[in-house]
Amino acid sequence: MNVKLEIPLSGYDVFINITGGIKITETAADLAILAAIISSFRDRAISKETIFIGEVSLVGDVREVYALDVRLKEAIMQNITKALVAKKPLEKSKIKTFVVDEVTKLLEWY
Repeated sequence: MNVKLEIPLSGYDVFINITGGIKITETAADLAILAAIISSFRDRAISKETIFIGEVSLVGDVREVYALDVRLKEAIMQNITKALVAKKPLEKSKIKTFVVDEVTKLLEWY
């Protein structure tokens, strides 16, 4: 990630803590974790109305996840207005979606 994003994280300790001690086995959380790391490094908050859904590969590609349309429907019920995803949803959604197919595009979005 250091080379792909050109963010000098080697001098930092990065800890991920999930509220309530939930164990994450879902790869769709990869993009959200990466967004949180970048947000912390740049000291810029992420909007509470934005979600990140995607699996991040070791080479920096963002892969689509199973049941994206179902996930976006659930996000609408949680008052989410923006979603960063690996692929446009099949169904038209009330959520504004941004396609992020590689991690460098995540930096462009910030």
